[in-house]
Amino acid sequence: MRDEIAALACAVMQKRFVFQASLALVAIWLLVFAVRSWAGTRKVTAERLQEEIAEAKFADWSQGEPSSARLAQEREEKIREIADLTNRLDFHEREKNRESRSGEAFFRVLSPRERALFIDLTIAESMNRFMQALDQMPPAERQRFVKQGLEEIAKGRTAEDMQRGQEFGEEVIEKITQEGMRAYFEKSSAQTKLDLAPLMESMNEVMQGLRGNRFGPPPR
Repeated sequence: MRDEIAALACAVMQKRFVFQASLALVAIWLLVFAVRSWAGTRKVTAERLQEEIAEAKFADWSQGEPSSARLAQEREEKIREIADLTNRLDFHEREKNRESRSGEAFFRVLSPRERALFIDLTIAESMNRFMQALDQMPPAERQRFVKQGLEEIAKGRTAEDMQRGQEFGEEVIEKITQEGMRAYFEKSSAQTKLDLAPLMESMNEVMQGLRGNRFGPPPR
């Protein structure tokens, strides 16, 4: 009986840690749009991506999908095209796209199923590239990235991003968390983790202010 209680307590602690880590990883996911991407040889601009989204004229399906299978298929094809363009944005274009928030507006009108599809098409690749790009950056450039992140936290922008991220629901956050944790532990070097430490600590302070949680193992 005592062993069962101990096992249950351990499982609860692990679940708590993953949940607490999720908000920090959502913030990292949002910061991906400001990180260098090494993919694609054809130039894709933020303007082109925004034009594709505008031309698609997505109706708001956030509260549910209509019964038309044809419409659903047409939207899925367009979502896949937009995901492909998103994956091919370079550093400067990702920054412009993030500033315009057009991608966020697009994501809000998708149905829960479509949101899951878009995340599946973009988040794993974005997370992998995020960590690989950080590892490939010269130390000075990586430090500039950390400095930029700290400046955004100081301005309150990261807290706003975290709050918006929570609006998309627990399933979205859980998926992002899983991919973020995998990429962080599998793709980043020990030196990169060390360089990111100040940024992660500042994110932790933001989380404490938002939810009273801490990024890291629960206290014993």
